[in-house]
Amino acid sequence: MDIVYVSVDGADHWIDDRLRSTTTLDKAIAQSQPGQIIRMIAGEYSFEHPLRFPRDGTLENPIIVRGETGVVIDAAKQPDATVSASNPGRDGFAVFQLIDVAHIRIEQLSITRAWPSAIYIENSHSLAFKGLGITEGTYAFYANGLRSERISIVECRWVQDQSMWRTIRWDEIHDGKDKDGNVIKVKYRYLNGAFFGSDDIAGDVEIARNDIRDCYNGVRMDVSADNLDAPVGTYNRDVRIFDNHFSYIRDNPVEPEATAVGWWIGRNRFYNCHKLFSQDGVRGGFWYYFSNVCWFDSRPGPEGDENNGGAVFKLGKGGVVAQPDYISVCMHNSFFLRQKYIKKGTTRGLTNARNVIEHANPETLPEDLMPLDQTFFGDENGLDLSATPPLPVKFTGDLANHGTYPAVFDRYDDVLIDPRPAHGPVFVDGLAGNFDLRMEYQVGYENDIIIPMPDGNVWVSRACNWPGAITNGRFIDGPDYVPVDLDYVRSLPLPTD
Repeated sequence: MDIVYVSVDGADHWIDDRLRSTTTLDKAIAQSQPGQIIRMIAGEYSFEHPLRFPRDGTLENPIIVRGETGVVIDAAKQPDATVSASNPGRDGFAVFQLIDVAHIRIEQLSITRAWPSAIYIENSHSLAFKGLGITEGTYAFYANGLRSERISIVECRWVQDQSMWRTIRWDEIHDGKDKDGNVIKVKYRYLNGAFFGSDDIAGDVEIARNDIRDCYNGVRMDVSADNLDAPVGTYNRDVRIFDNHFSYIRDNPVEPEATAVGWWIGRNRFYNCHKLFSQDGVRGGFWYYFSNVCWFDSRPGPEGDENNGGAVFKLGKGGVVAQPDYISVCMHNSFFLRQKYIKKGTTRGLTNARNVIEHANPETLPEDLMPLDQTFFGDENGLDLSATPPLPVKFTGDLANHGTYPAVFDRYDDVLIDPRPAHGPVFVDGLAGNFDLRMEYQVGYENDIIIPMPDGNVWVSRACNWPGAITNGRFIDGPDYVPVDLDYVRSLPLPTD
């Protein structure tokens, strides 16, 4: 590949023991060709306008932008309050804009103060981002358009705002509504973004081994109002969220909106996160949550912030609100909780299997870290779980130590199977993030569990595995990723709402 050297000033510089000619980054990208490595040398770069790639790379010869230690792009932008939980569009600032292009990689550099987004993608595919450190902005990455797919984001770090977890109220970020339904725009609405946000993209997204912290949302993928009636699987398909570390997430680490098919959330570490998994108003299914761990030693918000309870699942409200069309499976996860497991709502097709759910003892924690009377579920009148076919809800083989478990399921006929109640701690030290099971709970099961896959095949969860994410000191791998077979999925009968 051809190497193009880039510096802040575009002058000659000693690089690798030789005086070499360099150009500026904006010129290098404007003139970029397939098979080029645009190598940035150390320095602080700044650009008034977005850098837009004019052409594609190829599969054999991608266009690569690669930094080195000391490469920082400081966009020096101010927050844009017009962008809040919304698509910034091509008219919004981004350091890099990838519009109608393919086969481009950006690696090993830092970006700061890029409001509203560091990287904006529109109708582009076969893109890879690795080793980026991004701070400040509404979004680190935003993707838009049905032709946006095959996007890989690995080993990146995102810090949105370090004051958000402790000093900014939740309702100062999330817009409210008055009694007439009018939107009340709040002070910090520009923080209502995500590490990866999208609108109307096909999918095939890999988000792996990233450090995502001090932000409002982790992954939030939406569908615009004009496309809500599209066939299930058209948008937000084949999303893999593997081996990431989410910490100090003020709202949701994982939040599909409207529709999602074939989402794999596995082997992630959730530390001090508000609500882990959102299924609120989402159609689709074949969602798999496995081998994740969750723990805490802090609660969000300043004094007086009432939006600090949290939960593991955020469910839909029922009625006219969309519900899953297909199955979902939450299995072999380890949760050390200060919050409820589910606060309220309804779902269908969920199999919650062989998880460990340990609620901390609030009397052993600092004052006000969790309620003294924390419940397993929320208000029983606000939660609806049903074992009715064809998409029954099943809780099977979970190990839990809450004082009301398993009696809390008495009002849900046939939902609970093979409960494993415990007394006292079940992890070696949940507060310290040690999720090894105590000796007395290291017991497998009598039978395997058969898990349907989104291509018509099945995966088998072996009976020899203990509850939770770890067996014999090793994380359970869980199922291998299987792409959605749309013909198969769309052949399945849809439930009657």
